[in-house]
This record gives sequence, structure tokens and C-alpha cells, in this order.
Amino acid sequence: MSGTIDNERNFVRKATEIYGPEFQDHLRSKGFVSHWFLHYWAAFSEIANSRPFGPKVLDLGCGPGWSSIFLAGRGCEVTALDVSDDMLAIAAENAARLGFAGRITFRQGDMQSPALAIDEGVYDSALVMDALHHCADDVAVLRNTYRALKPGGSIVVVEPDWFHQYSPSSANDRKLFGTTERGLSSRTIRRSLVAAGFGKPERFYCVYATPAGGLVARMKAVIASVATVSVGYPHRPVLMYARKPE
Repeated sequence: MSGTIDNERNFVRKATEIYGPEFQDHLRSKGFVSHWFLHYWAAFSEIANSRPFGPKVLDLGCGPGWSSIFLAGRGCEVTALDVSDDMLAIAAENAARLGFAGRITFRQGDMQSPALAIDEGVYDSALVMDALHHCADDVAVLRNTYRALKPGGSIVVVEPDWFHQYSPSSANDRKLFGTTERGLSSRTIRRSLVAAGFGKPERFYCVYATPAGGLVARMKAVIASVATVSVGYPHRPVLMYARKPE
């Protein structure tokens, strides 16, 4: 696993070597230009507005910091964790540029390591957004999250579903960078949350990606892929909410 973790740590540097400085420019603007990130955030907001969430939040796998920044914009006090120092540097830059540096603490660490140094029992809530599929051991991540939360604390997981592993972009990243690109079904995430100790998870759906609509979109993508070399594919994110028992 250490080799894969090293690949995750070095992803920004290697991607910049291949794609040029435009790659880091994308990381600096992703929160406002990535339609998938904005869809994910809108879905998360619906959950956070209807269930207990925050105000002291642990953001695991924060990447370039947009989830942390938007959490701070909601008034949360955020601790943002990522395995990559390069990602954290860009995240801190993004937060400072938008005036949220004082509300976010950035920390480096492997969120799936049993040895992860983390404050235990101090967070009201946790968010794992578009990050769990980069981990070989999702249960380990959720166990670390569990011990970081206060009794009764909540977690929201927002992830691309099982189809992600078959996407052209995932295959490309595995080939070029050696990063982990898994597909996680709602059943897998539900079981992992329970295995980590959380109470009965609740599943939510995006209004733009109902089960029936997702099926139709996938069928169209499969048909299109036969005729094209490169084709987009429909993300139907898995949205889960669970709480640590009191």
C-alpha cells in the first residue's frame, strides 16, 4: 500500500509535469468551474440542511480545499486533512485568497492509516467528499473518522458510485499515476459505515440523478462508447449520512 500512497502524494507534481501549469490552475478554480463538484456540493448541502451537521467539522481527503472552503462559508470551523503536501499548499492558497484561512486548519496525514494522529472525540461532524474511492481500505478511513467524532457526531459521505472504476479518466489515472480509483456501491459504503461502528446509515439521492434516470444515462454512455474513443460517463453519486451512537 505504501507505493500507492506515495503515488497519491506525488499526484500533483506528476500531473503538472504531464499537463503543464494548467492542471494547477484547474485545482485553483475547481470549486467554481467543475460542474460535478458543484452537483456534489449541492447534494451535500441538502443533507446538511436537513440533518445535524457541524459546527466543528473534519474534512477528510480535502484535496485542493474547496469542500473545506465551502464548509467554512457555512460557518463551520474546519480541520482539513490530506495525504498530499502539494494539495494542501494549493488548498491553503485557495482558502487565503477567499478570506477563509482563519477558519480552516490544514493537516497532512494518511486518512486510512491506523497510526493516523487525530484528535479523538472532538468533532461534531465529518465530511468525506470524492475521496474515499482513492483509498484501498475504506473501513479504516471510517474507523479513524469514528474515533474523531464526539458521541452522536455525524458523517456525510459523497462519492462517485461503482461505475467510476470503469470510466476513461479512472483508467487514465491508474495508468499514468498509479493512483487508486475504486468504484464504491451504496451497499459497500453502507456496510463499511456499519463495520466502522456507525448507526444505521441513511441514503440520499441527487435530484438530477434518480435511479431510473441514472440507468438511462448509463445505457446511452455505453452505446456512445462503442462509437467513440473518448466519452463522458454519468456519475450518480452515492450519498450517505450516519451518526456515531451517543
